[in-house]
Amino acid sequence: MKLIEKLNLQYNSIAIIGLAKNAGKTVTLNYLIEEAYESGIKLGLTSTGRDGERVDIVTDTDKPAIYVTVDTLIATAKSLLDKGDARLEILESTAYTSPMGNIVICRVKEEGNIQLAGPSVADEIQKIKRKLIGYGADLVIIDGAIDRRAVSSPHITDACIVSTGAVLSRDIHKVVAQTAYYIKLMTLPEMTDKKLKTRLGETGKTCMIDENGNINCPNIKTGLGRVKTLTTLTSEDTRYIYISGAVTSSMLMDLANARHKLPLVIDDGTRIFSDYQNFNHVIRKGVKIFVLNPIKIEAITVNPISPLGYSFSSRELTTLLRAAIGDIPILDVLGGE
Repeated sequence: MKLIEKLNLQYNSIAIIGLAKNAGKTVTLNYLIEEAYESGIKLGLTSTGRDGERVDIVTDTDKPAIYVTVDTLIATAKSLLDKGDARLEILESTAYTSPMGNIVICRVKEEGNIQLAGPSVADEIQKIKRKLIGYGADLVIIDGAIDRRAVSSPHITDACIVSTGAVLSRDIHKVVAQTAYYIKLMTLPEMTDKKLKTRLGETGKTCMIDENGNINCPNIKTGLGRVKTLTTLTSEDTRYIYISGAVTSSMLMDLANARHKLPLVIDDGTRIFSDYQNFNHVIRKGVKIFVLNPIKIEAITVNPISPLGYSFSSRELTTLLRAAIGDIPILDVLGGE
């Protein structure tokens, strides 16, 4: 079974998350578009940034175009409609905007290249996704990036594909280590206490939970910068600390340095913003982290070629990644590994 067919059977939406520029995200998108065309699956496409331009405006490197087939639905900035050669029918001008301007919903009438620039706000991404489904998309693909990885949150998309590659480092082992770290973040274990999980989701506030399941929400609007305060309020009866919002390296270190190494509960793995050295240090110190909403990663795609002029063996890279990551399928969609 083709990857796109598997995705279409299970989900309404997926995100493609690139761990860096030139990690092969657009190549992965084109691969899925081609598979969808061959399988008769109608796609809806949008992006949390700008994708499909021939030259990256930040790195000044060549990029692959996004090639779409007839009946594909897209949500993109109106200002980009004349940047490609696909013939498009505008179905709706939405109330949402991107840095490139107002976002419109279009249907592809004649195949060709397009550029995508969609919303970056989570609520607007969800609404655009629903519009694409409403116009007939079987599966919506949202093009994201590691600095916009919230698009992989279960609140927005059903599952994701992660794109990684040589561009992360000249050292293949560093590429593997960084990739494994991001996969570890995105696949943190789910909280097993279903009743407590539901209650925390409904509470939506930073709080502490005791061994009897009682929830204590101190007068702290966010966990940001307040972990030291939280840890001083804990006792031997405290079972978990739940943080609603972002979790930074310094917050993790505060938990690791606390007298009681309490498990941390967060909404999902996209809420952690830390480098992998600090994260691994905190885990080694005994801090356990659980999520309310686990992220489903359906595949990892690799690009063994860096635009900086160096490359790795595709087979070696995929073999090392499989050893470090485990059961998630790993594909070189360009090289066929």
